[in-house]
Amino acid sequence: MKRTFLSIAYASLVFLLGLSACNQTGEGEYSETPSGLKIKYIAEGEGAEPDSGYFLLLHMKYYQEDSLLFPPEGAGMDEAIPVRLESDSINQVYEAFGMLKKGDSAHFQVTPEELFVNTFRTTVPPGVEAETPITFHIGVEDVLSPQDFQVYQMEQTRKRQEDMLAQQAEQMQQDSVTINEYLAENKIEAESTDSGLRYTIVEKGSGVQPSAGDSVFVHYRGKLLDGTQFDASYDRGEPFGFVLGQRNVIAGWDEGIALLNKGGKATLYVPSPLAYGPQNIGPIAANSILIFDVELVDVKTAG
Repeated sequence: MKRTFLSIAYASLVFLLGLSACNQTGEGEYSETPSGLKIKYIAEGEGAEPDSGYFLLLHMKYYQEDSLLFPPEGAGMDEAIPVRLESDSINQVYEAFGMLKKGDSAHFQVTPEELFVNTFRTTVPPGVEAETPITFHIGVEDVLSPQDFQVYQMEQTRKRQEDMLAQQAEQMQQDSVTINEYLAENKIEAESTDSGLRYTIVEKGSGVQPSAGDSVFVHYRGKLLDGTQFDASYDRGEPFGFVLGQRNVIAGWDEGIALLNKGGKATLYVPSPLAYGPQNIGPIAANSILIFDVELVDVKTAG
């Protein structure tokens, strides 16, 4: 049982760990394998033992004495972590994984060196006592063949995409209400696109209107809804250039700049799903509505 999929590089384990339902104490004594692995079963499932190349879907926590090492407190990680079993591993962590089947829950103990040096291929981190064992609490959600694991991965991807779209739709509704309130309070009459972008044309411009694939050069001033400026090309004295419609900028810009003619000026009111969404970008907090005063300085048509 090798390090393959769970090349659990230290960082990836932190992000993928699920929380098990095991308590930190369990009944019974640890048994010891010839390698020195200490393990005890808390509950036994009814599934068959997995073959080499199969995947375990695990929920796990691990501790050093009373200190929870992983996952971090409040991390909110609930997906099972997949572990591929291979028969040629001499690692105690994978030895323990190979002793489990669907429905099992178990505790096992390894040394910090075994976990961090032999499994993660890193050093024992500060704060972890080198001589004190680390106790894993493991629950096996499922055991999957390689073919079934591919189906599982596709299903998980589909669910994540559905969740993301649902969150975006909910955020868009909230942002639309907030933008409408802002416009009403400031007596601004703005147009709206189907995507939810709001805009006002300040100067129409008399030049060419750009199309996807054209290079555009834009002067802008970016502000938060409270008026705080976070960036401005005007301050640098040079417009910002990009290829329109190539997703090189936020969606609100790809759509908003395409509404202008060369020489045109507008103000864009960009809901967060058309901006940076749930990401924190410098002074821009997650799910921030952005306001841009923009001027289309030049257009260079493709071809």
